[in-house]
Amino acid sequence: MVDSMREISFEVRQFFRKIDKKKFGVSLFLALLAFTVTFFSLNLYKYYKNNVVTINDDRLFYTFKTNTFKNLTTNINTSTSLNEQFLSYNVSYGIDVSEWQGDIDWNRVAATGINFAIIRCGFREIDGSNVKEDSYFRKNVKEAREAGLNVGVYFFGTAKNQEEAREEAEFTINLVKDYDISYPIVYDAEVLNRGRLEGVNASTITDNILAFTDVIESYGYTSMIYSYSSALSYNFDTGRFDGKLLWVAYYGDTLDYNGNYNMWQYSDAGKVDGVPGYVDLNVSYFTYVEKEEDIVNDPNYKKGPDLNYESVNEEVTTKSGAILRSSATTDVPNRVVTLPYGTKLKRIGKSDTFSKILYNGKVLYILNKELN
Repeated sequence: MVDSMREISFEVRQFFRKIDKKKFGVSLFLALLAFTVTFFSLNLYKYYKNNVVTINDDRLFYTFKTNTFKNLTTNINTSTSLNEQFLSYNVSYGIDVSEWQGDIDWNRVAATGINFAIIRCGFREIDGSNVKEDSYFRKNVKEAREAGLNVGVYFFGTAKNQEEAREEAEFTINLVKDYDISYPIVYDAEVLNRGRLEGVNASTITDNILAFTDVIESYGYTSMIYSYSSALSYNFDTGRFDGKLLWVAYYGDTLDYNGNYNMWQYSDAGKVDGVPGYVDLNVSYFTYVEKEEDIVNDPNYKKGPDLNYESVNEEVTTKSGAILRSSATTDVPNRVVTLPYGTKLKRIGKSDTFSKILYNGKVLYILNKELN
């Protein structure tokens, strides 16, 4: 009886062991399948997130490898000055670099489909006052052009006044005059209230930016202004930049800036074949064409609503914090100047919400509620 019970117990144990092995095998297979699916799903998502993002039908690339895509624009014909060419809407990708990137293989960069490069030519110290040439400028601009890229330059400025800004502009002109510059010359204004600019207000820096761009344009070059989105939205008198090309820095898949802009620096952590380490990535919404009929208008351009104005000719005064704007809207950064209480102005037109003001020879706009 004992032996037969033992035999039965042995058979039962063997039966359950077989079941356990089968369960283990099935469980192991399901676990491996789940791991494989998860692994590939995460990597697919990571690739999508780190390489290509589609925003408003524009694809933002974060990693540029050889033959990533074909160039979206042909090289600019630089046989004529940019002032004789027409600004047209288009989309192309580029990088901006300085000596911090080290040695760049520009032929490999061009092979990725990158179309343009904005190269630092020089800078003024933040804590000192010296103006210096970027140690890699000459090498970068020469080799980038030889690789077939469109090239612009930027100067990192910390001018305290207009005299210093003009000095920075002349320094830039002396550096670029011997090179084929096909994209704009940019003033990089990103230092606010620190270093040598501590205590210098944003309105004064606005003056300095415009002093720099005026000198650049007097030599026949196209100028451009660079800063980060919050400074353009809340600090600078952005309305005074109307008619200037604007380059906005904001890192992410969407741009947190409501004003008009022509170039977007959307990442400082891009990977581009031929560039050591990380590099800034940019999408440009303009190119140059030689025939006016080839102009494509910028579909993202924002303007104020069309208002009906009654013609008037009268003197009005401001309330506290009144703002003169370059356009009749508060939806975009367009401040020209903030006026103190009681400033006398000449009103030449009035709508339900805005008034037209003649100010220093220009027609500007102000909310009716900001007038007495």
